[in-house]
Amino acid sequence: MTQSREPLVASPAAARPLFLEPRSVARPWGGRRVASRYGWSAGSETIGEWWLASSYPGTETTVRGQRADLALWLDGPGSELGCPSGSQFPLLLKFLDCGEVLSAQVHPDDMTASMFELPCGKTEAWHVLDAEPGAGVYLGLARGVKADDFFDAIQDGATDDAVRRMLHFIEAKPGDTFHVAAGTVHAVGGGLSLFEVQQNSDTTYRIHDWGRGRDIHLEEARASTLDVGPGRAIDTASAPTDADGWATLVSDPAFVMRRGALGAGSTRRCGIAPGRNFALLTVLSGTGTLRTEVDGDGIDAAPLQPGDTALLFGPSDIVAASDLDILVCDPPQ
Repeated sequence: MTQSREPLVASPAAARPLFLEPRSVARPWGGRRVASRYGWSAGSETIGEWWLASSYPGTETTVRGQRADLALWLDGPGSELGCPSGSQFPLLLKFLDCGEVLSAQVHPDDMTASMFELPCGKTEAWHVLDAEPGAGVYLGLARGVKADDFFDAIQDGATDDAVRRMLHFIEAKPGDTFHVAAGTVHAVGGGLSLFEVQQNSDTTYRIHDWGRGRDIHLEEARASTLDVGPGRAIDTASAPTDADGWATLVSDPAFVMRRGALGAGSTRRCGIAPGRNFALLTVLSGTGTLRTEVDGDGIDAAPLQPGDTALLFGPSDIVAASDLDILVCDPPQ
């Protein structure tokens, strides 16, 4: 995504981390796992998505302790730190709470998105938080199924079972990570909660919705689908680890997702990747302190709690009070 102005270069120790408040979004397939896990109030609705870091119009997340949302903050103080504007911010972070299977769907890549006069495509990645026994994801088409044959069958009224057979199912467990490149047909099964990082787009083309009666977008979906075969879970055990102990789970032109596991009492440096001016940190579990050197104001010490998401602008030290599981997402260069 191209910025409309020359970026400023932030000092490595320029500003305190910016913590964001999650925003709930009701979905017909939503559940209760995420609200229960993090002690968040869901009311009587089934919450399918908790938007953790969003400048997307209409669903912006609020800056903790301020009246501004993230988009307004980016257009103001954030510009002085070299951040893109709210409309140009490249990433969107969520928790997904899937009580039921999501629609079979696809997202366009950047080139196809431009054909539909959209600002960007939507590549994403999932990291599994919780999974019921036997729960999993549909990622790509089953072996031997071609995209044209798949869409022809959908157009001819394929049953739910027939659609499932044409998709590649992968049983999922906590800690699994999946890279969902734009153009890949996919669906998240019921009984899962996930962390998701994606390009800053809310474009989803539904292919099959399991009888829910929502709009289907077959023409756009067919144009957006790349003829890819079965997907797979990433082998996180062999993920490359940097000098500070962060394992790179996904490296895509749209974003990088890193994971760090810290034992109680340990300290780890969390830096900003080369060529970037910020990073987004999310605490999956555990507690600790985020210590950041602030220009002219000493050390800022901010508590870390499960479910916290913060925007970082320079190197910080993470001190674990209990075992910490943290994801850091870096924007494109």
